[in-house]
Amino acid sequence: MSSHYLRFTAIALGLTLFGAGCSLTPAKPTGPTGPDSGIWKTSDHGQTWVNKKALVDGPRLTAGAAEFAVQNLTFDPQDRLTIYLGTKANGLVYSLDGGDSWQRFKTLEAVDVKDVAVDTKNKCTVYAASQNKIYKTKTCGRDWQVAFFDPRTDKTFTQITLDWFNPTLLYAGTNDGDVFKSTDEGATWQSIKRANAPVTFMVVSPQDSRIIYVGTDGDGLWKTLDGGITWLQTKKEFGSITEARRVIEVVLDQSNPNRVYIVHRSGIAKSEDQGQTWTAMKLLTDVGEGKIAWMAIDPNNSKNLVYTGPTAIVFSLDGGQTWETKKLPATSLGSVIAVDPKDGNVIYLGTTPAPKKK
Repeated sequence: MSSHYLRFTAIALGLTLFGAGCSLTPAKPTGPTGPDSGIWKTSDHGQTWVNKKALVDGPRLTAGAAEFAVQNLTFDPQDRLTIYLGTKANGLVYSLDGGDSWQRFKTLEAVDVKDVAVDTKNKCTVYAASQNKIYKTKTCGRDWQVAFFDPRTDKTFTQITLDWFNPTLLYAGTNDGDVFKSTDEGATWQSIKRANAPVTFMVVSPQDSRIIYVGTDGDGLWKTLDGGITWLQTKKEFGSITEARRVIEVVLDQSNPNRVYIVHRSGIAKSEDQGQTWTAMKLLTDVGEGKIAWMAIDPNNSKNLVYTGPTAIVFSLDGGQTWETKKLPATSLGSVIAVDPKDGNVIYLGTTPAPKKK
């Protein structure tokens, strides 16, 4: 038995649930030799990328994370090196070391996780939206309970978020347009809004947690200023911006409460007045299939923007005035992009396997 094998086996055995992480240094890529989905990470603002595919599977360390179809990436608000991935078929996955290694929550390892929310004051409390259920753990994932269940099997919870100021307040959205609210950490829920299209994205304002934006696939953008008591719709305000009513993502500028971006079916729209008026951003459209999958803003410098499509990543250093496009580092498709909360040079790219050719 080689010393190389023993070294990695020891690392795998030393990793326990929410215990000490490890730092693995993958070999330099020599070209695609197998699956390359999952998470890619750059520490130099996109100059070089590494596929963070190390998966701790019991006593073994495998490259299984390269097979993940990533749908969501969420940082722990109290620890940016703790990252959660909602995946399409591998459930809820987490890393304690900035993506150097990944582990699966056994209870949720075979479900489709659309979204994740982490309590801002208690990192062991985590929520996951999966199919017609919302799961909750208060024990750092050692055990999970169903916090919300809908008996209709065709209903899917697509979004879950919480009030960062008062994390006992939770919001959830569904594929049939329902928006629910809980005021007791998920013990009970009530419907507070019904849109005429599936809820695709929900985000709480980083400046005022009473302000919540809800994007839909066809009914435009909804906004509440009072925690869901009353709602304002943005639909006709999009004017001639093609397909802006079909929102994929809502992105808020942490340094400017008036600036809102939406990623939509045909591009990105920007508002400088909390959604009253909108302009279409001039973009580089060659990102694959003409579709933008995800956009992110550097929390420390709002002029640094990045978005990904199926085959390319696009960067701007001047708030979207000019752009630079780079080919995706993977043969898989870009699905999620996220900037490290403290270091804008560190960017995570979530990918999903390309459909098999018939």
